[in-house]
Amino acid sequence: MLYNYFKIAFRNLRKYKLFSFINIFGLASGMMICLLALIDIKGSFDYDNFHPHPERTYRLLTDVVSKTNDRMAFATAPLPLADVLKKDYDFVEGATHFIRAYGEFDDGRKRLQPMTFWVDADFFRVFGYPIISGTAATAPHTAVITKSMAEKFFGKANPIGKVIQYGEAGAFTVTGIIDNTTPGRSHQRFDLLLSAQSLKSEALTDWKNHQEGYTYILLKPGVTQETFEKSLASVASRTTKIIQNAKINSYHFRAQALSAIAPSHEELMRGTYEPTYGKLATEMGVGLLTLLLAVFNYINLTLARSLSRAREVGIRKVVGGLRWQVMAQFMAESVILSLLGLALAFVGLKMIEPMEFVQRWLIGGVKWGWETGLLFVVFSIVAGLLAGWVPARILSNFEPAQVLRSHTGLKVIRGISLRKSLIVVQFSVSLLAMITLYVLDRQQTYMAEGDYGFVREQVLTIPILPGQSADKLVNALHQQAGVTQVATTSDLFGSHPQDTQWAYRQRSKTDSILIDCFSINHQLIPALGLKLLAGQNFRPIDASKNRVIINEEALKGFGLGTAKEALGKTIILSDNREVSVAGVVKNFNYASFVWALKPLLLQYQPERFQYLNVKVATGTAATSLAAIEKVWKQLYPYEPFAGQWYNDYLLERHSHDDDNNFLGVLTAIAFSIACMGLLGMVTYNTETRTKEVGIRKVMGAAVHQIIWSLSWDFVRLLLIASAVAIPLGYLAGMAILLNFSYHVSIGIETFGPCLALLFLIGGLTIGLQTYRSAIANPVKALRSE
Repeated sequence: MLYNYFKIAFRNLRKYKLFSFINIFGLASGMMICLLALIDIKGSFDYDNFHPHPERTYRLLTDVVSKTNDRMAFATAPLPLADVLKKDYDFVEGATHFIRAYGEFDDGRKRLQPMTFWVDADFFRVFGYPIISGTAATAPHTAVITKSMAEKFFGKANPIGKVIQYGEAGAFTVTGIIDNTTPGRSHQRFDLLLSAQSLKSEALTDWKNHQEGYTYILLKPGVTQETFEKSLASVASRTTKIIQNAKINSYHFRAQALSAIAPSHEELMRGTYEPTYGKLATEMGVGLLTLLLAVFNYINLTLARSLSRAREVGIRKVVGGLRWQVMAQFMAESVILSLLGLALAFVGLKMIEPMEFVQRWLIGGVKWGWETGLLFVVFSIVAGLLAGWVPARILSNFEPAQVLRSHTGLKVIRGISLRKSLIVVQFSVSLLAMITLYVLDRQQTYMAEGDYGFVREQVLTIPILPGQSADKLVNALHQQAGVTQVATTSDLFGSHPQDTQWAYRQRSKTDSILIDCFSINHQLIPALGLKLLAGQNFRPIDASKNRVIINEEALKGFGLGTAKEALGKTIILSDNREVSVAGVVKNFNYASFVWALKPLLLQYQPERFQYLNVKVATGTAATSLAAIEKVWKQLYPYEPFAGQWYNDYLLERHSHDDDNNFLGVLTAIAFSIACMGLLGMVTYNTETRTKEVGIRKVMGAAVHQIIWSLSWDFVRLLLIASAVAIPLGYLAGMAILLNFSYHVSIGIETFGPCLALLFLIGGLTIGLQTYRSAIANPVKALRSE
């Protein structure tokens, strides 16, 4: 019997080739997204399983309870906690810190910002990242580096023994290369690990600092988590007494097993890179939604052919077939389609696997073998059974008498057919995805091309080589014909500020505000077209370095009155340096559009200069660039020229092409599934109305009249889908834009192109098929009837 089911199923697949292709393609597209989600979910439960003792390793969490009894959970812990536990409790075998370090490193040639952490000697014993060359960084001023970061710093040269400079912390010698990618997925990510022996002792003894470092404890064998947490309770009570914060009621510590970190059950402040259940549910939801669109196609096309299949059902029942046997036939066809779709989905998965977004956010680092393949097959069979259940149940319910009277119509509400409802759902989802993606793309374009309040046209940015003075280069550039200004800055505007500090008006520090600081020279303000509201620009040589320029937001934050009233008033910076206000500049967006305008302080500190901003005359961009490159080669013959136009820098900084490309693939898949379903429905509709078309043509109907008659029902479905998707798209778009302080609007400029594309593709799908039917020879049509 089972053999006959599959034999008939293959026969039907060959008979209805177009419908079979549509169903296989749709199921493959949906399953490909589901397979991506399944791989990521599988990998999420494999986090940190390669370490030596994951069952005995715990991360310490801190619960901070405020005076109003609000509780906040942190993934970090006070830095002295590890040493206290190791010293006072004999069941602790090892304790280690994982402390974030910020800032730039340079090796004398390049300046990079790797993801850096301070670690102690126990880190290399608790965690199992293999050191593929050299030794661990346990001595003061030593470091281990990942292979990928070593190549960025030193190219193909051996990094062992190389020295990199880290700001005021000094020089660090690379002692080893560590591998943090091939062992498996981990909630920790890093490029560089520095020996914590280089940290000042007070940094590791400050109980008030509970947000900068992660603490891990390795328990001795046989010690339970309950025993450990009882000890943490007593330490927490002592911690609360030591800190004595006026805003904090109490501190509590929890032990989180290494195996329980991923997937995360709760949202933690200062969390690491473990996936959350919400992320996994979203991924699976997107995959299942895409698969559901393909299932709609299967239901649609199967029910569209219900009249021909109803005769088959009637004959089966007349000769004694039972309902479950008829259902089994339809379910067998569905499973075969699903398995064929799985094969095509696997091919698609291999095609998109190299995409950077897929590797970075989904399946990068996941190891999967035959167990995962078996899971795919089981998932495919289940998907096929679910897809075939609705049409199998409906078609197997037909009675022979109903078949003879052709009572096969299916109604949902108020005469709207089930098939039409499914088409509306498909196009609504596709249009919603298209609107959301277009809003995101417009926002990224706006962030790259919008008005930041400073001039960036005809401005070339050049990184200053680490450890070298740029004076010779600046003097040489001034002599070039097309160069009008050469400004120096500590960082480029339009990105996240690197130097943020507390500033005060009084020595008591009771009136502090957080202020972003940039170091500039006297040519930056005219070069970028910034407007001084009061005061003076920096002098060509400002030896005092105690004069600063602030923006209007800083003026308000410090309560300095008007721009003129603020001149000469003093501000105290976090390093206790007292500076006076020399000028007030008009507000401009020095940071990304993600953040609202904040207080800004411009100062003259040549030792912090890292970039040149070279302004060239209009119309001389090409010749000036060639001249600047020539000067660079003369001064630095062995260093590559890294100059970049400011517009290109902002475009690169704010455009996320890889992410958009993947989202575009998802949208294209959803749209193609919907269009395939529409094509199948239009094809079947025109085939069943062949006689009607022939009669209309014989009676004198024009081709355009026949096309309209055949198309109107489907055009109406597109209109209904648009009415459903537009308000949902507006809400989804606004949900995205609320994350940006400055964003684009959502109106006809957003909906217009999306609707135009919808009706263009939908119209072509409908029009081409109905046109073929309308121009057919009516004699052949009537004779075939």
